[in-house]
Amino acid sequence: MFATMLIEMDAVLSVQSVASGFTQHGFVRALLDILGLLFFFVAVFVSCVVTANTFSIIMAGRAKHIALLRLLGASARTLRGAIVIEGIVIGFLGALAGLVIGLVVTSVSYSALIASGTFVDTPIAVFSPLLVAPVIVGVASTAGAAWFGSRALLAVSPIEATGATQEPKPESLADTPRWRRTLVIVLFAGGLGLLLLGVVIGLLTPLGLLVATPGGALSFLGFVLGSGYFIPRFLMTAGRLTGSSTPSTLATANALRYPARSSRSTVGLVIGVTLVTMFTVAGQSFLAQTGPVAAAADPAEAAGDAAFLTLTTGILAVLIGFSLVIAAIGLVNSLSLSVLQRRREIGLLRALGFTKSQVRFMILAESIQLTVVGGVTGLVLGVVYGWAGALAAIASDHHIGGFFWPTIPLWVIGAIAAGAVLLAVVSSAVPARSAINVSPVRALAID
Repeated sequence: MFATMLIEMDAVLSVQSVASGFTQHGFVRALLDILGLLFFFVAVFVSCVVTANTFSIIMAGRAKHIALLRLLGASARTLRGAIVIEGIVIGFLGALAGLVIGLVVTSVSYSALIASGTFVDTPIAVFSPLLVAPVIVGVASTAGAAWFGSRALLAVSPIEATGATQEPKPESLADTPRWRRTLVIVLFAGGLGLLLLGVVIGLLTPLGLLVATPGGALSFLGFVLGSGYFIPRFLMTAGRLTGSSTPSTLATANALRYPARSSRSTVGLVIGVTLVTMFTVAGQSFLAQTGPVAAAADPAEAAGDAAFLTLTTGILAVLIGFSLVIAAIGLVNSLSLSVLQRRREIGLLRALGFTKSQVRFMILAESIQLTVVGGVTGLVLGVVYGWAGALAAIASDHHIGGFFWPTIPLWVIGAIAAGAVLLAVVSSAVPARSAINVSPVRALAID
């Protein structure tokens, strides 16, 4: 549904920008050209992360059953293949349902905006060949996520069915292949270099945006791929925000014990906040710098341009907000998996005197740390990328002719802060309820 709505709204914004004469600005033309492709890959990536984490939770819950099947002769490859088939079926049904819902929501919203006078009454092609892509990629990504998320099957030995289960081995980033670390450095550093070069070129010509855009995309891809290196270090700092109590210390230690899982849980939030902040800062900087000049030349046209860009930014923020919802689901899944894997530990803590309130606060503290890191990181990245894009597009003599600082609306910071608090509380509710219901005797007796 998310990918379908993004494709449809990209078409809507393109049609409306032509109808309102807004495409005279090179910045907006370039922005609308890359929206569809960018948002589509964002939707696929975030969905893959959430789906993979979901299958990891399923595998954790089925560990004993899977071990019993292995003991009876089933191979890991056979069991994993069955999970992939399950993922294909779910992906196909989910993609079709999302396609229908996305088309309906987009059509209703577009009609409402026309009726209110916000949009010009211009027909759009509801059905586009691009809509086949979400279905195909949805099935492929779900199958891939199922394959990746069920990789724990290979580690389940038949002997575990006899009762010799062990706590899962903590993840280690030292096992990451050298080629991947090299790729992360090349993408991140090289992308930042291109981004800076694009800004420098943008001081001379608007064509700098053509260099800054791929530079920003590559550097952000490098950050996402290398999130397992960056985010755990940020979590160590965020751990101080929840105090130095025993539950808070345990929450920080648990987040760092599984850095890859913590990074996957946080990166979806980082992507959503980065995109919201980036387009808001770019749009507001554009209006702040070009608005006075345009108003002096043609006040009516300047007012129309400002209204359309503000509306466009608002629509983009709402659409990208869907990715934040998906990220919230991923965070719930990650914390739920954490509770499943730590039932012995939680049972031992309860047996040693930990109260239900302390267990609940421990889960909440972990959620707060993840959301704070995701929100702050996304805010910083979004400001940098939005500012760089605006500089590359309008800093030349063709527009305002000079360097300027970014325009950062206070409501963006406030909304991200409020959203982070709400997300932390909501995402920790279900895992916390599961954790406090763990009986010390039963947890310590898990075989």
